[in-house]
Amino acid sequence: MMKRIVLLLLFILLVACTSPPPPELPAEDIVTQAAAKMQTLQGFHFVIDRSGAPAYLDNAETLSFRRAEGNYAAPDRAQAVVRLILPGLVTDVNVVSVGVVQWETNPLTGEWVELPPDWGFNPTVLFQEDVGLQAILAADLTDVVLAGTERLDEGPDMLLYKVTGEAAGERLYDMSGTLIGPDMVAVTMWVEPETFLLHRIVAIEPVPGSEEPSVWQVDFSQFDTLFDIEPPVLP
Repeated sequence: MMKRIVLLLLFILLVACTSPPPPELPAEDIVTQAAAKMQTLQGFHFVIDRSGAPAYLDNAETLSFRRAEGNYAAPDRAQAVVRLILPGLVTDVNVVSVGVVQWETNPLTGEWVELPPDWGFNPTVLFQEDVGLQAILAADLTDVVLAGTERLDEGPDMLLYKVTGEAAGERLYDMSGTLIGPDMVAVTMWVEPETFLLHRIVAIEPVPGSEEPSVWQVDFSQFDTLFDIEPPVLP
């Protein structure tokens, strides 16, 4: 009798702790909702990680982008720590961008300097409503498919929609300062049910002349956090 009671309690506990899978929705609807949700956010934390073939920031191909971690404040402010790779050297620099103007710390002196217009990586542009990730989700994706649900190892403790597709590379090329694109890019994204918050997006880009692609992973968290981002004090 006691054994049956214990088994019954274990069964009840298992059922209570097992969350039902989210309802299956058309992939296009999930992407549309995710793009619309991102436009409403006041801010978020982001981590951009690149692996595989290098993404160069200069024509001489001596300076490549590795990763960036920072915060975005709507509508046009961002700050990040950017990791760069040079021949024989890996260094981190701080970047602040307000609209199209951005500043960076000198890796040798640590002093802030204003960067030339349209310099490679501008985190604010990545998330601008008209030219950034939101616009790409809303207009540039094709062949989108719901690939089921998945729980991320580093993410919320829940099942997320997993959506795959192809992204036209022209807007990606302009948005990333020529780091990604302009050819078609394979995209996978993980979207939270009900809220449609985008937790992760991965873009895989074939690189001419390289046996391995360039892989870009962007993770989002701390949604709707109000980050105070101000221009730096110049020397």
